[in-house]
Amino acid sequence: MPNIDKLLEQNDAGFKRYTGIHKTTFYEMKDVLQQHEAQKTKSGRPSALSLEAQILLALTYWREYRTLYHISTDFGIHESSASRIIRRIEDILIHSGRFELPKKLPSRVDEDINWSVVIVDATETPIERPKKTKETTTAARKNNTP
Repeated sequence: MPNIDKLLEQNDAGFKRYTGIHKTTFYEMKDVLQQHEAQKTKSGRPSALSLEAQILLALTYWREYRTLYHISTDFGIHESSASRIIRRIEDILIHSGRFELPKKLPSRVDEDINWSVVIVDATETPIERPKKTKETTTAARKNNTP
């Protein structure tokens, strides 16, 4: 598991280089998660990871595109737990409204954009092959061979 205390002791440039975000953004994320944890009505089994470690786990996944197996091994948890943590962190941060994750498609289409579309027909076409007839595929008879 990465040493979170050493990571937080680094200057902002080193922290950003490792995580992809500024320390202030990290602390804002932590505040949002702490508020969410305080508002929870049901208690369950506490996570094996601290809030900082959970945020770092999600940031590692987003930044490095490593497999959940490798990330979970580094943090000492199971793959499914890592997946649940990442999904939960994403949902909480998105629903807070304070953070926006990049979207794949624009949410609205501007009227002044001139869209050009190229459509490529990539359907399969039959290949011309010689026809198999009985004469070409029938084996020679044994009594006709010398």
